[in-house]
Amino acid sequence: MARLFVRRWLPDPASLRTHRGLRWMGPLLDRPWLWHVNRSSISKGLAIGMFFGILVPLGQALVAGFVAIGLRANLPAAVFATFVSNPLTTPAILLAAYHLGSAVLGDATALPALAEDVSWIEKIGAMGEPLLVGLALLAIAGAALTYFGVQLAWRIGVLWRMAARRAPAGS
Repeated sequence: MARLFVRRWLPDPASLRTHRGLRWMGPLLDRPWLWHVNRSSISKGLAIGMFFGILVPLGQALVAGFVAIGLRANLPAAVFATFVSNPLTTPAILLAAYHLGSAVLGDATALPALAEDVSWIEKIGAMGEPLLVGLALLAIAGAALTYFGVQLAWRIGVLWRMAARRAPAGS
């Protein structure tokens, strides 16, 4: 059931080969292991996407795609999971990462106070080391939780379907 659900949402490899932005990848998209829908491939792909979606601020889908190719994970799952960071969630991720990094480093200072006319890039840069440490920890934790969560959910689904098959028809 999960396999059918995932396959319904995956793009067709042939349509991706004809996409203008992906044509340069050519025969690499013909690799069948990039499109496998199984517990290992999907969980690896989602974990990779979660990791780079949190850690890398720009171009995370491209980085996650290359890592997914290298680790033989499901490519669409890796790219899809990078959307964990988007314009709505990024401020919360950065704030949580800063506070986590501050707590881990033992630096309980508040956010740096900057002038109102300072750009958001300068504000993020002022957060410094606590932000980097927090982002790394959040990315590792998010990837691990995603990987093991998908493994567990997939296994529970398989066991549930096996139990339903073994149950008598009249029950």
